[in-house]
Amino acid sequence: MSTGFRYVFTFTAKRKSKPSYEYQGVLRTHKFYIKYYSLLDGQDPLKAVVDNKEKIAFPARFTEFLVDFAEELGGEVVETRRVKIPGRDVYYDKPVVVLPNEVAFKRHLLLALTAATYNKPGEARLNTLRSLVLNMNANFLNILCDIAIDRYRSQSPARYWHMLRVGRAVKALYMLD
Repeated sequence: MSTGFRYVFTFTAKRKSKPSYEYQGVLRTHKFYIKYYSLLDGQDPLKAVVDNKEKIAFPARFTEFLVDFAEELGGEVVETRRVKIPGRDVYYDKPVVVLPNEVAFKRHLLLALTAATYNKPGEARLNTLRSLVLNMNANFLNILCDIAIDRYRSQSPARYWHMLRVGRAVKALYMLD
């Protein structure tokens, strides 16, 4: 039975307060944030991303890995835009990805939260995290994602840090560190 909702996510680059010289290109001066949107079945995902306020947003890492995981969950990349950083001659790709249902949204949200807490994981750690989230009990998954969404809605200045604590809790609980 369809609930009438679909979920969309995309990435946005926000300027850092000071540059990180260990990176090249966009990552030197900008940090990526993942933004999730909810929309009704008939809505155009591209218009919803522009017009609606995000359901949840937080700092993201490993953007290609997150897009690949979304496709594994049954999501599809609707469009990939090439975005120019203002004041610089640097571009980045901004995919708009539609997730098929709420369970896929929550699995993707938990994986993105946990992956954002890694500094430099190997491919084996990310694959372990991927299989863990795919096989996680749906009730436990709902609890963790509801905690993260509630912490986002708190409007606290430290809300991103409080949200990422859910990802850190998953790493500690399943000994992924």
